[in-house]
Amino acid sequence: MRPNHTLLLRQLKKLGIDLAGAPPDREQWLQFLDRVNRAYTEADQERYLIERTQDISSREMQELYNRLEEAQRIAGLGNWSFQRGEPKGHWSEECFRIFGEDASSPAPSYRQFLRRVQRQDRARLQEVAHAALNDGKDFEIEFRLQLPNGEARWARALGQAVIRRDKSVDRLHGTIMDITRRKQVEMRQYVEHTVTRLLAESDVLEETMPRIIETICETLGWPCGALWLLKRQENLFERAFTWSIGNRRVEDFFHNSKRTIALPACGGLIGRVLKRGEPAWISDVTADSQFPRAGAACEAGLRAAFAFPIQAGGDIIGVMEFFSKHTQNVDSEMLNSAHFIGRHIGQFFRRRQTEQALRESEAHFRSVVEQASDSFYIHDIEGRIIDVNQRGCDSLGYTRAELLSMTVMHIDADLSLSDLKYLQNQAGKGAPIAVESRHRRKDGISFPVEIRMGPINIDGQQHWLSLARDITERKELENHIQHLAYHDSLTDLPNRAMFNRHLQHAIAHAQRNNTRLAVLFIDLDRFKNVNDTLGHNAGDRLLQEMGRRIGSCLHGSDFVARFGHEDLVARLGGDEFVVLIEEVSDTSQVAGIAHKILAAMVKEYPLDGQLIHMTASIGISLFPDDGRNEFSLMKHADIAMYRAKETGKNSFQFYSANMDAYSAKLLALESGLRRAIERGELLLYYQPKVDARNGRVSGAEALVRWRHPDLGLISPAHFIPLAEETGLIVPLSQWVLRESCRQNLAWQQQGLPPMRIAVNLSARQFTDDNLIADTARVLREIGIDPSLVEIEITESMMMYNTDKTVHMLSALRELGISIAIDDFGIGYSSLSHLKHFPLDIIKIDRSFIKDVPGDLSDAAIADAIIAMAKRMQVKVVAEGVETAAQLDFLRKRGCDEIQGNYFSKPLSPENFFAFASTRMPGATLLTDPS
Repeated sequence: MRPNHTLLLRQLKKLGIDLAGAPPDREQWLQFLDRVNRAYTEADQERYLIERTQDISSREMQELYNRLEEAQRIAGLGNWSFQRGEPKGHWSEECFRIFGEDASSPAPSYRQFLRRVQRQDRARLQEVAHAALNDGKDFEIEFRLQLPNGEARWARALGQAVIRRDKSVDRLHGTIMDITRRKQVEMRQYVEHTVTRLLAESDVLEETMPRIIETICETLGWPCGALWLLKRQENLFERAFTWSIGNRRVEDFFHNSKRTIALPACGGLIGRVLKRGEPAWISDVTADSQFPRAGAACEAGLRAAFAFPIQAGGDIIGVMEFFSKHTQNVDSEMLNSAHFIGRHIGQFFRRRQTEQALRESEAHFRSVVEQASDSFYIHDIEGRIIDVNQRGCDSLGYTRAELLSMTVMHIDADLSLSDLKYLQNQAGKGAPIAVESRHRRKDGISFPVEIRMGPINIDGQQHWLSLARDITERKELENHIQHLAYHDSLTDLPNRAMFNRHLQHAIAHAQRNNTRLAVLFIDLDRFKNVNDTLGHNAGDRLLQEMGRRIGSCLHGSDFVARFGHEDLVARLGGDEFVVLIEEVSDTSQVAGIAHKILAAMVKEYPLDGQLIHMTASIGISLFPDDGRNEFSLMKHADIAMYRAKETGKNSFQFYSANMDAYSAKLLALESGLRRAIERGELLLYYQPKVDARNGRVSGAEALVRWRHPDLGLISPAHFIPLAEETGLIVPLSQWVLRESCRQNLAWQQQGLPPMRIAVNLSARQFTDDNLIADTARVLREIGIDPSLVEIEITESMMMYNTDKTVHMLSALRELGISIAIDDFGIGYSSLSHLKHFPLDIIKIDRSFIKDVPGDLSDAAIADAIIAMAKRMQVKVVAEGVETAAQLDFLRKRGCDEIQGNYFSKPLSPENFFAFASTRMPGATLLTDPS
């Protein structure tokens, strides 16, 4: 069969070549090939254009899709689809945003989608969805969503069914839009309109308020709410109305919680509204620590809550609160609506009150008068009472009938008829009348009142209206303020201002009656040690106890702030007290009281586990002998007190004229002492310590002296107490440590072997937090071996704060310093505490040495101290050894070292070097140092 080349023949025929005739020539074949070439070229171009068009269409479609996504986002419109029989649907990005989900997460299944819908809307949505799937019906529905973060959102969904050829539904698809804003506006308008209508139609308050609460709850989809109203007289808020959906757990929430909230309310939902004066919102009450009903709300399944104030005339007269079963973020539209509703309901309450007042003005006035907190009396010009309110009857204890038979003069303890006439005359001139007086009850008891009086016309006759207010509380408050102004807040004793005022009165009285009086200025000894070691709280308790003890020594049991001719004690501040004694017959009377005060104060007082023995120094001045005004008496008593401190404390001194000169001398000493260090006026003397076994010099104690340019060499007994009082003891003690270390090194360079030198540490320096660092710095700068330094502290210093003492002593020992207890035996220390202290040396106080061996008691004490020290494995040093008998006694009992004038008094550095040069190589036997 001949092949069919129809296309080729047709092309040849167009070129004028007919194969039925002669065969084509060369030219005709070339034309044919050119035509074929052009045809293929055109075919390639067409195929390129088709592929190009497809590529452009793909980009345009992607761009169009992106624009569609952007348009959906701006419009809040998403598209979705659910394929029947497939577990997952398809959501656009805007769908994910509306549902509060991440767009990168997989689209949810139909069941997962339904769980996002709030329960009250879920059944309705399922109904239309099933109708679409089964019957192919289109639908449009609005419903509420519950987002993962607790936020509630309204959505509007449109759906259509895609029908297969067999009329069955293949899938559902449609759009969804966020309509939250519109619904919030609609709900706000609906709520506001409904509330306005209910208030306008209201006849019975008890029916209207629950309906308003119900309207708001149903609009929000919340299960319950309540209205709290202010009860002014009771000063509280009361839950007046409630509404709930009928759930037993929700009803129990209201039933089991308090019906009233006392004012001022600070916490909880109601308290926040009252405090801020604006709506409050709690997203989850069960997670709010400030919500007191959180437990009950949790049991009822309640979560979110909000409340708003009911305001009238700028005052909050009520609060509405509502609760949701879901956590929910703040609904700004609802808060805005709450402002309107709160003001509208407040105006409604105010209008009802005004209408009630207008309808029952006379009865209302009478009720106000009867319920007023003030007493109302209407009386005639002669004072005869013609009307009285119930408050007047209750305050006086009379019946109304009894008062109507009396005059105002019967009930006013301070009012006469002439006084009444005067007041009426003043009130008639238009002058305001407000006086204080005393009303007398039926039982005879009087109480203070403030009375305001004014004219009133009754049936054309002028009468008088008197309003009496009980001002007992105000007077008590005034008295309390007066008490605070004139009494010390810590001890409740009279303060300086009250004492000065009373002293002035007492001086005036003594001048008129030619009598004498005494001022005792009392200052506690070493009180600062208690504050520094036990703390200020302990110091305050000690001051209170000392105030009580001083008072117990005075005449009368009610000695504090007692006016009249009684003794008076006051606290001036700090640790200073002052006592005023009137009607003084002679100085022995005053001395007796001073002795009683000192004896009372020294008794032990348990304080934070320590037994404190507090002493005091008392200065006494007499009127008129030592001054004729309060300034002179106080100044001279103060001077005498300082003189008592100088003489050893725990004593009293009467003022004498020469004390002024002594005070001036003390002032000059203080001024000079401040410059003594920088001027090089201080010097050290050294008292040797001798080894009791072989008589060798084993060490020394550094003792400071002051070479005053005018007064010569001053004993430490005169300037050390002054240094402690002024705080100069700290730099002075640092200088002693530095100078003694420097001298020790100088002696070693002169040929003496190394020896330990003791320096005394003051109580004030021992409590200094910088003590350890300062001591280490001195040792480092001088370059001395710390084992050649001995720190002496008194026994009493250790016992104030044992924990701190152990810490400080341990830190000093870690530096390599030896620790010695000075004056052991007189400090009331506890042996149970003593064993815990890191000690190296115990120095027996000289008071136990001076009478041995003759005094058996002192001998027994010294013997016991030495034995105890041996068991504790610490060295024993005896101070104040003056005789060979004392030396022999101590040596036989194993005392390690001897210090006292028997061997040597304190020596200058040059004399000590000469003394030690002959004693340090020393003989093995003790010999008479003379």
